[in-house]
Amino acid sequence: MSPPATDRAVLQTASPSPTLPATSPTALPTASPASPAMTPPSHATGDPRAAFAEFLLRVNDDRTTVERLNRSLAAAAEAQDPDAVRLAAVAILDFVDAERDWLREHPPADCYADAHAAANAMLERYGTAADRFVTWASSDGGLAGLDALGEAIDAAQTASDALTTFGTVLGAMRCPA
Repeated sequence: MSPPATDRAVLQTASPSPTLPATSPTALPTASPASPAMTPPSHATGDPRAAFAEFLLRVNDDRTTVERLNRSLAAAAEAQDPDAVRLAAVAILDFVDAERDWLREHPPADCYADAHAAANAMLERYGTAADRFVTWASSDGGLAGLDALGEAIDAAQTASDALTTFGTVLGAMRCPA
């Protein structure tokens, strides 16, 4: 069974390639109860502008990768190819792990700590969505498969919402403040 067109749109909108709206965020994402608690990162030393520029460069460079990963997952899901869904979702999980490692190894300056935290939270939700697609790919179809697909789509929407929050927070950053 192919996901309806609206569900494919949700899959395609879960990419971490933020737009930078000028509005302020309503709330920052927090860690889910099932994930490790997010601890405040240590802070960057040196020129905060240089650290922020490196962060922005990383975000910008990741856009192409994320778009490719999302297209692969959406195409695999649409084709009802469990092996391809699993491979695409695992590639997303690998990306998420690498990006979270990079964030941990590149602590923020105070002036963009909120954007750094929002990026980490968004990556967590992107990884959760990928996990849910692995679960769906491993289901044997039927009602269990339908439930797993629904959970995957819900997680993709949550990731998309976290992306929106990240874009909003990032757009509000001024470094140095």
